Amino acid sequence: MNAENVERILINIIKNYTDKREDAINRAARLREELGLSSFDIIALSAEIEESFSISIDNMDALAGIETLGELADLIGENVPYG
Repeated sequence: MNAENVERILINIIKNYTDKREDAINRAARLREELGLSSFDIIALSAEIEESFSISIDNMDALAGIETLGELADLIGENVPYG
């Protein structure tokens, strides 16, 4: 799975947690400040990400430090098995 596919899947997941238009949900969008995601949303989002990408996010501290959709996509990209 390439980075573009990871971002597209993330956008589809995140749009269920925000009232922002899809075109506002992009790589540079700040999850909390611009998209309005709460800490609870981030935790729920992590569970959906784990299921969608068949990965385990073991380090919640790393997730807590994520500020933008792009950073989240990069973190997931590092953990998604390719091939």
